[in-house]
Amino acid sequence: PGRLKSLRLIFGRRVRLFRQPLDNPQTLARLKQLELDVGLHKAGVIYRDETINAFRLGILNPHIGILPGYRGRSVMEWALVEGGPTGITVFFIDSGIDTGPRIVLREEVDVSHCKSIAEAKQYLFDLDAIYFRRALELLRSENFEYQLNDGAGRRYYVMSKLFEGVAEKIIMN
Repeated sequence: PGRLKSLRLIFGRRVRLFRQPLDNPQTLARLKQLELDVGLHKAGVIYRDETINAFRLGILNPHIGILPGYRGRSVMEWALVEGGPTGITVFFIDSGIDTGPRIVLREEVDVSHCKSIAEAKQYLFDLDAIYFRRALELLRSENFEYQLNDGAGRRYYVMSKLFEGVAEKIIMN
C-alpha cells in the first residue's frame, strides 16, 4: 500500500529519453519533476546517489547472479566453477557494486541447456523484461517484503581466460 504511486512509465507505456547523461543537472531536475517511482537499469554503469534518489523507490537492476553470494563481474561463470546456483536477482541499487540492500526477487535459473558461456549469459540477460515485470508486480502486491542483501557474499572480478575455459567445459558437459 502506497509503495508504488502510479508506475506511469511502465504501465502507461510511456518512455522518456534524455539527451544528456542521467547525472546532468538538467536531467536530474526533469527526473525529480516527473516524480517517478522506479527506474530500470540495464547498463554497465554505477550511478551516483543523486541519480538513484531521483526515483522515489530507487533504480532496479536485474543482476545475473544470486545475491548476496555472487556480486561483481563474471558471477555466472564463478557460480558454475564453484558449483553454485546460477540465476537472477532483481534489487534496488546503491552507489556500490551489487550492494543495494533491498532485494525484490531472487530466482535460480537453469542454464544447462546452453551450449556455451556466451549463450548462457545472453540467455540470462535476455530475461530482463520478464524479471523487471515480476519485480514490479511484487512491489505492487499488498504483503510484499524485501529480502536483505547483507553483503555476506564475495565480490568477484572478471574471470581470467584460464578459469573461463574451465567454466566453458562445465557448461558443455
